[in-house]
Amino acid sequence: MKEQFHYAAGYYPLMQEHGDWRRDLTLMKETGIQWIRTAELFNTWDQIEPEEGKYRFDFLDEFFDLCAELGFQILLGTGTVSPPLWIHEKYPDVNILNNHGERYPNNVSYSWACMDHPGFLSESERYIRTLVGRYKDHAALGAYQIHNEIGFPFMPLQAGGVDLYCYCDHSKLAFQAYLQKKYQTIEKLNYAYRWGATNTVVQSFEQVEPPMTKPSSWSSVTRWLDWRLFWMDNTVQFVDWQAKIIKELDIVHPTSTNIFFLKSQDPMGVLTGLDQHQMAKVVDYIGYDLYPGSGNKLNKMPEFASMFLDLARSTVLDQGGRFWMMETESGPINGWVLGPSRNVKGFDLKRNIFEAIGHGATMSLYQGWREWDFQPIHWGAIVDLDGLPTERTEAAAWIGKTVQAVEEIGQAKVAPRKVAIVISRENAIVLNGMGQETFLMEALRGTYRGLWDQSFGVDFLTTTQVEEGLAENYQMIFTPFLTVLPEETGAALSAYVQQGGVLVGSSRLGMLTERGWYQHVIPGSGLDQTFGIRAFDTNAGQDPVVCYRGKNYQGAWHQDEIQVLHDHVEVLARFIDESPAVTKNIFGKGTAYFVGTHPGNGVLQGSDLFWDLVRDIAVEHGIRPEVEVQYTNRMNREIDVHRLEEGESTLLVVTAYAPSSSYFGSGKRVEITLPDYGEVSRCEDAVSGETIQVKQTERGASLVIQVTGKEPRILRLRGVKA
Repeated sequence: MKEQFHYAAGYYPLMQEHGDWRRDLTLMKETGIQWIRTAELFNTWDQIEPEEGKYRFDFLDEFFDLCAELGFQILLGTGTVSPPLWIHEKYPDVNILNNHGERYPNNVSYSWACMDHPGFLSESERYIRTLVGRYKDHAALGAYQIHNEIGFPFMPLQAGGVDLYCYCDHSKLAFQAYLQKKYQTIEKLNYAYRWGATNTVVQSFEQVEPPMTKPSSWSSVTRWLDWRLFWMDNTVQFVDWQAKIIKELDIVHPTSTNIFFLKSQDPMGVLTGLDQHQMAKVVDYIGYDLYPGSGNKLNKMPEFASMFLDLARSTVLDQGGRFWMMETESGPINGWVLGPSRNVKGFDLKRNIFEAIGHGATMSLYQGWREWDFQPIHWGAIVDLDGLPTERTEAAAWIGKTVQAVEEIGQAKVAPRKVAIVISRENAIVLNGMGQETFLMEALRGTYRGLWDQSFGVDFLTTTQVEEGLAENYQMIFTPFLTVLPEETGAALSAYVQQGGVLVGSSRLGMLTERGWYQHVIPGSGLDQTFGIRAFDTNAGQDPVVCYRGKNYQGAWHQDEIQVLHDHVEVLARFIDESPAVTKNIFGKGTAYFVGTHPGNGVLQGSDLFWDLVRDIAVEHGIRPEVEVQYTNRMNREIDVHRLEEGESTLLVVTAYAPSSSYFGSGKRVEITLPDYGEVSRCEDAVSGETIQVKQTERGASLVIQVTGKEPRILRLRGVKA
């Protein structure tokens, strides 16, 4: 069966007047909305079973019947994110417990119940079985959503960041069982947890206490690492447990869950307990919530949405790159009375949704269709507070018409990428615990930005995926601030280079083992031989000057003292003290480049070192983007072009990063080149049908279009690839 694109919105019947339901849904239908999400966070378990064993399904039954009549499919939430108050009263210890001994209160945020509490699990299973049994055969049911924004609350009780959870007795027992399975013997655990300043030798697994502080307080790095790994795995198991209950009752409708990722409080999911790569394996569709308007991110970080979506798609590389956008902003967002962060308009909706489509999303869901009087925090809406059409309603209708008209949308897949960035949950956990996660995020952002600015599509590979052999699919791989490096990953990266790959490493690569301990040689895990250098000593806080091809560039933070191991290692650039800064080593059939500072971080500081280095490496090794893009003022990154493939057709999705719909005036001239097209038989605007002229050049098939800030362009090409 062919994949379909689902155009969706959130709607919650109890939050609107009963007399408005049909009118609201009719307008949604006219706008092109096909799916409605409900009962996942609002109008869910707490409303349906306010008293134990006494259900109020009447409103949801009526809503299901109305959706079936109008031809909608419902994405139905399991409701475990919002248990009823009687759960708290029946099980007083069910609320999650933080490292300060405080239980998360009711009436603050969702996910307050501990997923290890046996009472909560028992009541949840009973409710899920009742819910699924009631609606599994209903014509309006489309899929299930498990929980909502799975993970611990990111609304802290203590100032200064997200609190640490959960330290209740049930979670402690689960953690101890996790450790016993991992270490087998108490001797192995004591060896792993030895820590000179604060070591506590235990005699049994029952004596092990979760760490109450981060390693930045001089506690054990390894203990902290295990504690967060446990929660990442535990959260996955909680979702898997719900998915299996649903599948036992209903094998027809798919399961999903959604993740709020790259949020400022916890960008890599360390504190909220998220491993989206593993999560994607236990549901049919992994979903993500994207709010670029919150904090007006695109003005500050133009690469944010694209990086977010590439991270999302990379979690399902082995599933065809299919993922769902289960929340995307639908209007002015955040800020309470002093807000909003961004006055989101129709052209923002068009850009956001077609960015998601260009990255492989097969659902995009507005959260929500209509705002709620009682929650004045600017949550955005397609219509106004009375449910009447707005400028955004017109934009939503244009999107609905377009996704239905372009038949490849939902079926086409992102063109295979040539470049990858290696990430690691262990690396993120350790650096978060050391208080250095911000530097990691800047390294990842800057590396991505430098590649994105040169039109390279990027996949994010985990160290596990590297070990499984996925690295061989890429021509060039980067390892920004990858400090924690298992031996198996080092061996896999070395084999990748030997077989012909291009590896670009930077300062502190493999400084630590998978336990978070020192490696004795840097780059670690055998990569010193791959790069042909050693860089154990470094000078910190330097922002050193790097001299490359007769030009001076600024590095970032570290200046490594690089020892060249072999005569054939070439020094491409030097620090101003004449010591090696950038080296090149031919290793087997491939090449390894090492940079003794952090060029990715330098991108965010205005340094061109990464840009020029990547350009030269790519030219030398014949590595070209899937799509090459040229336009005036390109360094401000105003245009994004995505390439999708479906059979003999190529779709180009062109979006504009404009601060307003009139930013480009009459339009911006954009030249697009496809390096691998030897001949194009036809090129057209997939929406209007207008024919677009294509020229064959030495660099490939080239075309020129005009792009405005008002709406994306979708082009369809057919031809012969070289």
